[in-house]
Amino acid sequence: MRLALLRVEAVRSALSLELGREIEFFDRVASTQDRARELAAAGAAGAIVVADEQTAGRGTKGRSWLAPKGTSLLASWLFRPAPAEPALFVVLSGVAVARALEHFGAPHASVKWPNDVEIDAKKVAGALAHATTDAEGGSLVLGIGVNVHQRQSDFPDALRVTATSLALVAPPVDRLSLLAALTRELDRVALPSERAAALDEWRRRATLLGREVEVVRDGRPPLHGVARDIADDGALLVGPERVVAGAVRPLR
Repeated sequence: MRLALLRVEAVRSALSLELGREIEFFDRVASTQDRARELAAAGAAGAIVVADEQTAGRGTKGRSWLAPKGTSLLASWLFRPAPAEPALFVVLSGVAVARALEHFGAPHASVKWPNDVEIDAKKVAGALAHATTDAEGGSLVLGIGVNVHQRQSDFPDALRVTATSLALVAPPVDRLSLLAALTRELDRVALPSERAAALDEWRRRATLLGREVEVVRDGRPPLHGVARDIADDGALLVGPERVVAGAVRPLR
C-alpha cells in the first residue's frame, strides 16, 4: 500500500519528474477532482492530485464515491491543453484503466459505457471528467477511483453484488505502482495516433455492444434498443439514436 510514500517530498519529486506532472498528495481531502479543478482555474499546466481518503468524492449522476481510508486509488489528472476530442478521451480512459489493471494480474477487465471498468460484471473503477475551454486549448480534469484493497465486507450492503476490488480478483497491488502505470496509459490513449487502436480495443472490451439496453436520460422518456457501436466522438449508438449522456443498463 505504498501510496503513503507520496508524503515524502523526495519520492513525490522523483515521481513527478518521471510522469511529467506535479503531484499533490493528501491523507484526507474532500475531493481530488475539486482540488484539481482549483489548480486548473489557477492556470496550472498539468498535475495529479492523489488522496488516501476522500470525504466528498463523487461518481457519475451526482452519486457519492465512498471508500474506507487506504483501500482505493483516488486520483485526478489535470490535462492542459485538453486532449483532442475530450469526450472520446474520457470514454477511452476506461481502456487505459483496463490496461493498467491487467499489468497487475487483474483478469479480463471490461468497459461499460461511458466510464466504468468491470471485472466479472462487477464495477472495479470509474471516471468522472470536467472540461473547460479557453484560447489556449482549455483543460480537462479526469478523476478516477479504483477499488484496490477492499474486502467484500468493506462494501456497503447495496454494493456487494455489483462492486469488486483488485484484492478479490488479483495478486496484491501496490497503489503507487498502479498510479504510475495508469498515468502512462492515460497519456498513451491521449495521443491522436493511438486513438483508433484504443477505440477498437474499447469495442473488444465493451460489455453492452450487441445487447438490448435501456437508456435513462434526464427529461426524456427511456430509450430502448440494441447498443450497436460507439461513434468516433464517444457517443453510444443505440438503435437509430446517438446517446451522449445517460444511465445505460442491459435488458438481457
